[in-house]
Amino acid sequence: MYQLEDSTLLAQCDRIKAMIEETARTPAYQKHYYASLYHHWKISSPVQLSDIREFEKKSGVELPVEYVYYLTQVGRGGACPGTFFADFNPMRKVDEGIRRVSEQLACKLAETEWEELYGGDSDWEGDRTDGTISLCAMDLTYIAYLIVTGPQRGRVVYMDYDCDRAPMYPKGSPDFLTWCENFYSELLAGYDVTPTWKFMWQEPGNAHALIHAFQNTKDQKYRKEVIYSFCKFKDLSQEAYQFLESLRTSEWREDASEVLKKFSMI
Repeated sequence: MYQLEDSTLLAQCDRIKAMIEETARTPAYQKHYYASLYHHWKISSPVQLSDIREFEKKSGVELPVEYVYYLTQVGRGGACPGTFFADFNPMRKVDEGIRRVSEQLACKLAETEWEELYGGDSDWEGDRTDGTISLCAMDLTYIAYLIVTGPQRGRVVYMDYDCDRAPMYPKGSPDFLTWCENFYSELLAGYDVTPTWKFMWQEPGNAHALIHAFQNTKDQKYRKEVIYSFCKFKDLSQEAYQFLESLRTSEWREDASEVLKKFSMI
């Protein structure tokens, strides 16, 4: 039974609510693509714990705790990183697939691994959306889902509507609340996260956070995406410039040079 007494999660919900309100008050964000078409930075009223219990009883799954905190402390729907969160309705029809674990989402796979197992002429016939709740559309072909069963439970994942690409996991977002907070933090910091597909793959945080992320992973694709994440800044700090300049004597010289070119520094 949920007690909703976790001070860390309550504080995180308060920050998210405050950032949504600040975003809604800022004229510069009123023309944001999805806001102008769908949610206008408005959120619906929160739900009651009784609604959560009703849904869990009917669906046979326990919702990730961070999602429960969002629904009960922030809102049942509305503004989000993509199109909009549909209002949470405990009475809606639930597909029995929500109880199953998707084979594709049981573990994170590299693009090459995923292509070998599920791409092209693969005869895999499972449902990639098993064990998930659809959250919102992120661009023309990607939809964000919340994983509610299996080893990846609690994480947000982006899946290609056309099934042409491996599932993508937002960087620096181990759970639903952090994913939401990262989006509004990036937006209010003035970083370039629109169109929304940019937010999907960029590393969150300031230049120091990006450098730390690059240095603390051995995943080559991840490192490359971190390098290009510097493009989200309006200007490069001295720390960022020195870091990118140092990469120009490494295997990343072409990528670093491309980013520096954006800032007219080569």
